[in-house]
Amino acid sequence: MARAALSIGDHQSDDASSSPIVSVMIVAYNSAGFIERCIGSIGPACQNHAYEVLLIDNGDGSTANLVKGFYPSVKVVPSKGNVGFASGNNLIAANARGRYLLLLNPDFELRPHALDSLIKATTEYPEASGWGGVTLGRDGKPDMGNTVHIPSLSEMLSRTFGNSKAQARDPAVFDKDSRVDVLSGSFAMFSRAAWEEAGGLDERYFLYCEEVDLFYRLGRAGHSFWRIAQARGYHDIGHGRAFSPSRMLYRAAGTMQFARIHWSMPRRCLAFVLIWLGAAIRFIVGILLGRTSPRLKVVGESHRILVTRPGLWRHGYDPKKGLMARLEGGEAS
Repeated sequence: MARAALSIGDHQSDDASSSPIVSVMIVAYNSAGFIERCIGSIGPACQNHAYEVLLIDNGDGSTANLVKGFYPSVKVVPSKGNVGFASGNNLIAANARGRYLLLLNPDFELRPHALDSLIKATTEYPEASGWGGVTLGRDGKPDMGNTVHIPSLSEMLSRTFGNSKAQARDPAVFDKDSRVDVLSGSFAMFSRAAWEEAGGLDERYFLYCEEVDLFYRLGRAGHSFWRIAQARGYHDIGHGRAFSPSRMLYRAAGTMQFARIHWSMPRRCLAFVLIWLGAAIRFIVGILLGRTSPRLKVVGESHRILVTRPGLWRHGYDPKKGLMARLEGGEAS
């Protein structure tokens, strides 16, 4: 039985003559299985401010068709194919009318008043250009999305041996607002002025690290960013497959793309070695201990491709030698 069209909130701005405070930007890729939870959470999250929701479908079109049928107030931006996260958001931003632009993953479910808290923070921290929230796992605790960091060789070295310096040791750090260098791109809001100053996301990235690159560029230009404790939501990382081989592959390629753009050749080579070594350690541990620990087995298997096929990711998204060029050339992942 077909469902009736659904409303996503009384503060959805439908009048072309009035500008919403915030434009919620969603890049979907075969997200029909969870997009309703995401869009359905926006209204309760933004009860006190006018907003609009825009979506682009980089996948097979099923998500866009579902949204058109059940959420007619959502503006579906015409797809240009699987152009990646950066290009997809830039296409949405070109059609957005809000004073603030919110990146929201389709597998993210906002808690009530989460967006209201972000918008309130723009007056509490008016010197900032970006505001984001605390991402939670289904256990209600802050997840690994809160440890996104600007790549550095020292952080790569610490992660290689499983002792990330970016990992918060005290959960209480998430109970208060904090100034940070980077926010999770799954739930991050920018002032339009800062977004336009930076030229949006760098389209040389296909997936992963593009938001880190944006924070890095804005940070170097003197902008600041705040993580807001009361702005929270659940993130189904990797659509429930946080340790899938494809996610590890694209993450590695995204990090190497950052190194290609911003680092010298010697630093790039060291980054490659550290990422490969970290993957090799996890792969070997998975082989040795996987029989007694299902989690270690999954983690190990997810890193197999990084160890055995480094040529797929070591050049980032280089147009000729990078991941997308190799996949399009028929190299299996």
